[in-house]
Amino acid sequence: MLRIEGQLGLRVTYNVLGALLEKVRDKIEADGHCIAFHSYDHTRFRQLPACRKADYRIKGYRPPKSQVTLELRDTLLCWHNFEWLMSSPKSLGIGARPQLRGRLARIPVRKDDFALYSEGMDLLKWQREALELIERDDFVALGMHDCYAHLWLSGYESFLQQVRKLGGIRTVDEIAADLFLAGAE
Repeated sequence: MLRIEGQLGLRVTYNVLGALLEKVRDKIEADGHCIAFHSYDHTRFRQLPACRKADYRIKGYRPPKSQVTLELRDTLLCWHNFEWLMSSPKSLGIGARPQLRGRLARIPVRKDDFALYSEGMDLLKWQREALELIERDDFVALGMHDCYAHLWLSGYESFLQQVRKLGGIRTVDEIAADLFLAGAE
């Protein structure tokens, strides 16, 4: 993934388990990618304090399985110095566009690669649906899991090239920063 993104000159967001952060951080940040937490250890409880022990500066959080638990209330995320939360639109209680609410940027993930794994969806069909979504809407966040990379990595470079032709590819830190700037007007 990193090699392909680097060859294409793209910067993306990696949602990483806090327990793995130190093992992967240098490789991810070498090309200017954004890092966010994907929980500390993929369990449901006491994730925010553990993440903050790993690093207090990381701005974003993406919960496993888009399960926004009570721990992920705005006040607790802000208390733990998070600026954005990325999850499914339904779990965030918003539509298809990012929103700034309660001092927290909410970034909806419209499509991820879970269907490739759980439903055995055909890669070309998945890519076609993602590209149609991008072509139709002016904002689409996609989620890709490295643990499912064996299902999509062979077509990743050409997919990214097609995505880039349809619109820009940005990090979630950049999107959140735009929301905060627009909210200051």
